[in-house]
Amino acid sequence: MSIDNASPNDWYVAYRNPATLKDYIKDKQVGGDHYKSDIQSWDVFLDWGLDPWACNVIKYIQRHRKKAGKQDLEKAKHYLEFMLENYDTIGAKYYKD
Repeated sequence: MSIDNASPNDWYVAYRNPATLKDYIKDKQVGGDHYKSDIQSWDVFLDWGLDPWACNVIKYIQRHRKKAGKQDLEKAKHYLEFMLENYDTIGAKYYKD
C-alpha cells in the first residue's frame, strides 16, 4: 500500500493489521527519500538500545550520502564530541547494565 493513494479502507486495514501498519510506517517518510533503505535507523536504535546522541550519530551517517553530505558528517562528529565529553554521565543515565 502506498500512502499516496491509500483509500479509507486501506487506512482501516493498516490500523487493524499490525504487520500492514508496520509496513505503512516504514514506507512513510515526510520530506525527501534520504531514509529509504533496507535498514531503518530507528530499527537500529531500538535493537541496540541506544541513547539519543548515539541515535543521532547513526542517523546522520546513514543519510549523509542522500541528503546533506559533509554537513551531516559534521553533525555526526558534533554528537560524538558531545558523547566523549559527557561519556560517564550518558553511560550512567542510559546504560545501567
